[in-house]
Amino acid sequence: MNQTVSQALARKWRPRDFDSLVGQAHVVKALSHALDNQRLHHAYLFTGTRGVGKTTIARILARAVNCEQGISRTPCGKCQACVEISQGRFVDLLEVDAATNTRVDEMRALLENAMYAPTAGRYKVYVIDEVHMLSTSAFNAMLKTLEEPPGHVLFILATTDPQKIPATVLSRCLQFALRQLPPDQLADHLAHILTEEQIAFEPGALRLLAKAARGSVRDALSLTDQAIAYSAGHVGEETVRTMLGAVDQQVVHQLLQALAQGDGKALLELSNALATASAPFGAILDELAAIAYRLSVAHFAGGLDADDPDQAALQNLQGAFGAEDLQLIYQIATHARAELHLAPEEAIGFSMALVRMLAFKPGGQVAVAGSAAPASAKAFAPVAPKASVPVQPVKAEVPQAVPLATRPAPPPAPTPSLPDNFDESPPWDTADDLPVAQAKPAAPAPTLPAVHAQSASGDLPSAANWPQVSQEVPAKGLTRQALVQAELVEANRDGDVLQIVLRTAIKAYTEPSMVTRLEAALGQYYGSTVRLQMQFGEAQQTAHAVQSETRRQALEGAKQALQEDPFLKDIQNLMGATVVSGSERTLSNTGPADI
Repeated sequence: MNQTVSQALARKWRPRDFDSLVGQAHVVKALSHALDNQRLHHAYLFTGTRGVGKTTIARILARAVNCEQGISRTPCGKCQACVEISQGRFVDLLEVDAATNTRVDEMRALLENAMYAPTAGRYKVYVIDEVHMLSTSAFNAMLKTLEEPPGHVLFILATTDPQKIPATVLSRCLQFALRQLPPDQLADHLAHILTEEQIAFEPGALRLLAKAARGSVRDALSLTDQAIAYSAGHVGEETVRTMLGAVDQQVVHQLLQALAQGDGKALLELSNALATASAPFGAILDELAAIAYRLSVAHFAGGLDADDPDQAALQNLQGAFGAEDLQLIYQIATHARAELHLAPEEAIGFSMALVRMLAFKPGGQVAVAGSAAPASAKAFAPVAPKASVPVQPVKAEVPQAVPLATRPAPPPAPTPSLPDNFDESPPWDTADDLPVAQAKPAAPAPTLPAVHAQSASGDLPSAANWPQVSQEVPAKGLTRQALVQAELVEANRDGDVLQIVLRTAIKAYTEPSMVTRLEAALGQYYGSTVRLQMQFGEAQQTAHAVQSETRRQALEGAKQALQEDPFLKDIQNLMGATVVSGSERTLSNTGPADI
């Protein structure tokens, strides 16, 4: 009984000439001109990923130079040379797999035969595939032949990794980089083949196959063979999606709809359903990033591509996201895709990525249980203020000189009493290199008056107690520095709203974002809504200026005590010692006074 064995599509539909080659127009054009004008090079190097046509073009070129009808870009395909090359039994075409023939002895034996004239053809063609796998000694053995080959020899090298080929070999070859085919072109090619094969198909299925092939024609045909066998002759979209484990676009659109509506509950329910179904979370994140890209392009290009198969679904999403939202979704999706393996479970990493997309929105909006609420309302809930211990003003006294080891040390002189929560670090330590105001404290130096934390019904802040109040407001970093560098101009209450006007000599502290942070901190301190106005100008009565003046007075007192100390005078007279200017310090642990 006769049995017919079907041939794989990748072999059956392998191009036999340049006209049937799909893609690689830049390579076809260059080789066609070289063949038509009889300007052949002795060595060619084809580079590119798997399945893009490196070996196929090498065989077409071998057929073109050995066709009995003459050298041309269109071999006849009927003569003995063309037929034998197509069947892989042409005696003057030697195909070598460098991955299994890496040794120098094998290369030398191959090159020794190159000296002899062709047996049946016009050229003796050597096709060396995966040439980068050759050893260094084998490459060295090739160099002389590549540089001065016999006139009847043609070398065609192919590789997926040209970086591993020595520069001495590269310089002796004409290089052509073969490109991956775009999915649309691959899908059209598959449609043509299936139509000729009289196999029913759905366009959506071919798009999935072309996308899965990642630019490789051979992979696309192999996947198509698999789809034909899997679907029993009808290549349907759902069948191919199941076979490939591809992501259902409808699920991705539902995720984006939940993001657009700020519906956190629906978003997490979809995530849980995908986890139950063991969905490919990495592929879903890729799809989210891809759709964010397409919507971003449509946002700036004026609309979606008319040929986009998902145009109807994406049209509803186009107006739901702004340009900044799409950029954020794309960034979170790509970063989460790369970090998915670091999560305790992929489902957890995927869910957290969705939560980040929902939480980190431009404009500070946070979605909570299906509704968007201002982030500041959650981050700065009013709390009851805590009463602070009053700080009594202390006049800086001049400390007595401390003798050396020859006499008993008296108790240390009292130093100015400072608030426990005073931030003694210079403002530039946490101000991200912002300029520091050059405060000009008023003379005489003000002291920090005693003051209690205010409440919604308490007294208003005043210019006198503001330096102390600014120290008690719960704030950190830039927000704290903005408070201690500001001077109170005016404060009044309008119903339940406390209106405060501050002046600062640092322009950056008047930005709207800083004003918002200051309003939140002051609102938490006073337990009421605060409306703040920041003015730019010279600020004198600030906590920073008061503290700087207190330290300056303490340091001056220490210098005065040193100058009047009799023991130090004796040391200077007897040993010629001097006090290094700027090295003086107070006995307190406040550090240098030159803030």
